[in-house]
Amino acid sequence: MKLAEKLYKHMHALGMNQQKLARVSGISDSEVSRVMSGKSQPGLENAWKLAKALNVSVDFLADDKLDEDPGVARPGASALPEAEEQLLKIARQVGLFQAAQVLGLLRFIDFDVAMRRLVDARVAGEQPASRN
Repeated sequence: MKLAEKLYKHMHALGMNQQKLARVSGISDSEVSRVMSGKSQPGLENAWKLAKALNVSVDFLADDKLDEDPGVARPGASALPEAEEQLLKIARQVGLFQAAQVLGLLRFIDFDVAMRRLVDARVAGEQPASRN
């Protein structure tokens, strides 16, 4: 599938016309028109802007042999290994900032030590506070 066909297909799916694609991508109307008509091939920077605006990969736009974007996961299928999906789920639950802090600290602390401290903190948090 040619570049112009890919652009048109994804513009249509997103409810865009050429002017909106130009506005969203930050590329001039005239350049988008030249690319859509096949009179021009975008440079790397413009290809990246177009890909970002249409939520596709630059590889997909550049390769006429590709009819589907290999960089986009199919519905119901994850592009990440299961362990990474679980990590992302947990990170979203505790908050991305806190998860980043934990992961940053894990780089400096032995994994076994970090796990013991997390378990100890959890157990201490579950016990009722003693009253004096």
